[in-house]
Amino acid sequence: MTLLQHHAFNPWMDFERILGAAGDEGRWAPDFDIAVTDSAYVLAGDLPGLNQKDIEIRIEDGRLTVRAERKGADRREDASWHRLERPSGKFERSFRLPEDVNDAEVKARYENGVLQLTLPREEPADTSRLIPVS
Repeated sequence: MTLLQHHAFNPWMDFERILGAAGDEGRWAPDFDIAVTDSAYVLAGDLPGLNQKDIEIRIEDGRLTVRAERKGADRREDASWHRLERPSGKFERSFRLPEDVNDAEVKARYENGVLQLTLPREEPADTSRLIPVS
């Protein structure tokens, strides 16, 4: 299984993800759209052919990780396949989270093959203080 770390909140593109790395034939990594509102970050990823119970979402050490496995379609043994365009297998996508995400309130919804994650934003705590001079 290949771990793809995508810096989704960074404006620079992740060229290895787009072009692929050597030896990554057959790798499946679903695409995610990311929207930013005043109150939340919203990620939407296409995960067709999965059951809700097959998707694992974890937040750890400032990263949001989505894992799942899509089984390959039943393929006829008596056929000679010329093209297989529907990838299958395990995937793991990891996103570094901005500091203003309230990770205790993250919500996930999976409907019609689309996983939607809502990551509420919170005002960063003011850690500034006045240091008296003596």
